[in-house]
Amino acid sequence: MMIRGSCLCGDVAFELSGKPHSLSYCHCSRCRKSEGVFAAVLIGSAEDFTLVRGADKITRLEPVAPWTHARAFCRTCGSALGEMQAGKIYVVAASALDDDPGLRPTAHLNIASKPAWYEIEDDLKKFEGNYVPA
Repeated sequence: MMIRGSCLCGDVAFELSGKPHSLSYCHCSRCRKSEGVFAAVLIGSAEDFTLVRGADKITRLEPVAPWTHARAFCRTCGSALGEMQAGKIYVVAASALDDDPGLRPTAHLNIASKPAWYEIEDDLKKFEGNYVPA
């Protein structure tokens, strides 16, 4: 299985091999500010992530405590890319995917940070804070 992804302008491209672990919605304030009401994030094993092109086009906003996840984006078009690779996992913005990842969202993360005006009206699992499936 190969899942391709890229930014809006195409300067950054990546490939994901193997089956991703999860697809979730993150409602933390950082995801909201970079992607809208929430970010759809795909998580998988770091060894399945390959940056095809554009390393020089990626800007990373490193976290300041209490935050733990970096934000990566294309410096040309501004497309959110997620965290990309972090330790043993990759976390990519599902909005950057060019292919169907083969799974559907299963949870809402960091719902304690969602805006009061946004109501979650589905039956997916809900976590007050961050949860990363093994």
